[in-house]
Amino acid sequence: MKRLTFTIGPIVLAAALAACSGGSAAADGSPVPAGHPSGATVTVVAKDLKFTTPAVRAKAGNPFTIAFDNQDGAPHNIAISDASGAKVFKGDIVAGRQVDYQVGPLPAGAYGFLCEVHPDMKGTLTVE
Repeated sequence: MKRLTFTIGPIVLAAALAACSGGSAAADGSPVPAGHPSGATVTVVAKDLKFTTPAVRAKAGNPFTIAFDNQDGAPHNIAISDASGAKVFKGDIVAGRQVDYQVGPLPAGAYGFLCEVHPDMKGTLTVE
């Protein structure tokens, strides 16, 4: 029984650690630490092949969390671009679940976001 525990234990630990890792990056591509550093969470909901929250806000200069809630069975993601069209964040494609993404600090301005799978799904992130 001890051998089974020593064999399965590391596998379970590796799976748990992999599940806790996120697909987040700052605007410069560097990883953003987990947690809610600024305490701010922006919720974006995808349902019926649209964003039911097409306008969201975040505080300038502070990292924040995007609670991306895909309530569809269809796959969606969220990709945020600045006014020039440069991507500042890209989340993983997920279906039927919620994921939290850590986004690095952004300067004040209007940012567009969309689902790369369904580009007609669009919204605006206002950072002020």
